[in-house]
Amino acid sequence: CGRVRPLTLYLRSRSVPAGLAALFGCAVSLWALGLAVDNRDGRGLLALLATAAAVAVIAPGLAGPDHDLDRVAAIAWSPRRAAHVVVAAAVVIGLLGATTQIGAPMSGIALIARNAAGLAGLVALGAATLGAARASLLPILWAVLVMQVTPPMGAPPDRPVYKEMLTWLAQPIGSTPATVTAVLLGVLGTLAYALLGSRR
Repeated sequence: CGRVRPLTLYLRSRSVPAGLAALFGCAVSLWALGLAVDNRDGRGLLALLATAAAVAVIAPGLAGPDHDLDRVAAIAWSPRRAAHVVVAAAVVIGLLGATTQIGAPMSGIALIARNAAGLAGLVALGAATLGAARASLLPILWAVLVMQVTPPMGAPPDRPVYKEMLTWLAQPIGSTPATVTAVLLGVLGTLAYALLGSRR
């Protein structure tokens, strides 16, 4: 019990139960919309939007209710912060990945994993630079901008390479520049948040 209580308190202080409920809502909405959309591009777009929305749910939990208390607490925060981002991204990947495979597949699990990892890094970077309350702006804005300038989902990779990197969210899973970009964003964002924490 002594080990469970601190974890329970941490989860509550980071609004994890509410975040899980919101994430479940994203998954159910994705499933329901997927039943109504037969177009392949439309289904892929829904999966992308659901991934961005689900990852944005992580943002509020990246800061506790008392910023100063977090700063002075005698706890090794860096590994806990990194674990928080990694576990949250894994939950998003698991839940959305399973949802998109129900019935006619909407998106490959590998694509969900790549996009969720990169978006989670953007959320973590947003928390470190803008604060947890605004951390969701980075992934949402990137997703919206990408949808305005990219070809249909599943189309051949764009060239040149820099365009593949900028539009990594909408690139096929076989695009190496897109995968490298997502991994870099995931790693750098997680490291920045682990070391700096959430900005006030």
